[in-house]
Amino acid sequence: MIGAAVYAVVGFGLQVAEHRLAVGTAHGTISFIVYMGAVLVFGPLWGGLVTGVSLAAAQTVLRKPLVKAAFNIAQHVLAILAGSFLYLALGGTFPLQSLNEAIIPFLGLVFGFFVVNSGAVSGVIAISEGRRFADVWISNTWGLAGYHLVASALGLAIAWLYVELGVLGIAIIVVPILFLRHTILVNVQLQETNRELLDLMVKAIEARDPYTSGHSQRVAEIARLLARSMGLLFRDVDSVATAALLHDVGKIYEEFAPILRKEGRLTPEERALMQTHVERSAELVGTISNLRGPVQRFVRHHHESFNGSGYPDGLIGDDIPIGARIIMIADTTDAMTTDRPYRKALTYDHVVEELERQSGRQFDPRLVAAFRRSAMIRRLVDRVAPHRHQGEPLGEPPALRIASE
Repeated sequence: MIGAAVYAVVGFGLQVAEHRLAVGTAHGTISFIVYMGAVLVFGPLWGGLVTGVSLAAAQTVLRKPLVKAAFNIAQHVLAILAGSFLYLALGGTFPLQSLNEAIIPFLGLVFGFFVVNSGAVSGVIAISEGRRFADVWISNTWGLAGYHLVASALGLAIAWLYVELGVLGIAIIVVPILFLRHTILVNVQLQETNRELLDLMVKAIEARDPYTSGHSQRVAEIARLLARSMGLLFRDVDSVATAALLHDVGKIYEEFAPILRKEGRLTPEERALMQTHVERSAELVGTISNLRGPVQRFVRHHHESFNGSGYPDGLIGDDIPIGARIIMIADTTDAMTTDRPYRKALTYDHVVEELERQSGRQFDPRLVAAFRRSAMIRRLVDRVAPHRHQGEPLGEPPALRIASE
């Protein structure tokens, strides 16, 4: 059939023009528009055939490994068939008869397709990269839900125009499809660029201090895991991780450079100056409009102690933002597992001992308990410093000293 062949060619073109997903090494496209349209016009079997043929051709051109190509083809075909089943169950007809009567069944097609498609892709990424399924699914799917909903509507439009105008109807809808694809790609690339710029800025700051190279990235990882352990919503987990990455950006100011390069203990004057970095960091973070609010507050208060003895505002207990309390523990953990001029790095067990020693004083007891329960945090700490010297705390507890600098 000429129509089915045209659908397959358009699907092939969109599949070749794929884009990188937010999490993992997988890629995404909006070729599902064409596959859904093929189902509405030609039925499930032809829709599945159009999907399989266009994907097989695209995977060959893109030179995907055989296993990955087979997975991509299989999960797309299964997703289209699952959506087709829901479409029929909700009263849909093949070919498309009435646009108004098709709306509810079409929503079933969209739902079925995306449940199978996003679930399969996110599941594979989560397993292969050791991530939580929910986090991968939300990162790769939820942020683009609006685009996908609009794109799905174009799938209905392309089917209706084909029924009314034939092949010409496909040509009419191709231009907005390409525009939508470009919009999605720009959005994904912008997110990646913003994150890379933040990482670059943090690395430039940490280059001043040989003892903190990679520190902020590790703090962000620990903070993300601890925030998950506390059951925070995904967007809150992401805010905590972003604040953890940026918690020390204020140290970029020249006034901190001599202190960061100094070996040994700080004088009272130097310590007082160093403590101002939280305010300077919060000010810098606040210059980025979408980081104002929770992220900025987390940065400002990440040195507040649970008993009110911290800085800059001496907040107590739950008055300290939860993200700041999490970053306090993550920051201290990474510092304790890194060699410093005045002591050797501590092992995970010694870190837990220090956190419990300061529980209720410096740290939120609930967070300390969550830290101790988390197997993922333990694996992360052991991976970062698997052969650290099992140094014993000397003099002032390391946790307390680190938190005051």
